[in-house]
Amino acid sequence: MKRDALILVTRSGDDGARLCRALQAHDFRARHFAPVRLDGPEDPERCRRELLSALPCDRLIVPSAEALRQAAALVGVEPLAGIALIVPGAGTARIARALGFTNVSHPASGGTSEQILRLPCLREADGLRVLVLAAAGGREALGRELDRRGATVQRLHVYRRLRQPIPSKLQAELLGCPEVITLLASGGALAALEAALGPAAWTHLASGLMIAPSPRVATLARAAGGDQVELADGADDASMLRALARARSDLQVCVTLES
Repeated sequence: MKRDALILVTRSGDDGARLCRALQAHDFRARHFAPVRLDGPEDPERCRRELLSALPCDRLIVPSAEALRQAAALVGVEPLAGIALIVPGAGTARIARALGFTNVSHPASGGTSEQILRLPCLREADGLRVLVLAAAGGREALGRELDRRGATVQRLHVYRRLRQPIPSKLQAELLGCPEVITLLASGGALAALEAALGPAAWTHLASGLMIAPSPRVATLARAAGGDQVELADGADDASMLRALARARSDLQVCVTLES
């Protein structure tokens, strides 16, 4: 490896694995550990009934690809396809259109709750019926702000985030590396990572550079002891890598992402 710093990718599932592979392909020492595993609802049949009973609605906010996949698995696309769908970015929009959704909106870049709330289709929310499909504890700011704007907001948890133990080999590698750069996927990933590592390893990670996808996560990272927190323009991979390039120009971050 030409670069000694270890980059820890915390995004879940295939998305995190793809980002890690892209970094490794460009000769970075990158490791993928998702401190939360995404899983379906605990009671799928109950969740299916609740989702169907929440329809129709005026706006359907699906703030992650996992939420979109779970919703489609629960009720199929047909009951949802005609609703104005709001997703966090172009990648999730491609998945939605491939499934059969036609009225899809997303921020041009970023994908944070703040950027979603700036979309034209949500600016005048008074009187709208808005359904938010997410996981417990995620994207709560969306509902609060839309409620303030006069919308009737219903929230359903269509998937779960389950905390995962860190492999002992990876923990030893992190402790043995002089510099660890952490790409934080979310506030939930931050909390789960701190819990998985324990005090000594967390203190070591917190002393290194952390890239946060939103102001909220940046605040949480600093409160958890983060010494060097760089705020990205958004949660998507390109925004996170641009923030890394700004913070560490010496690393010459110029990574081609998989489509």
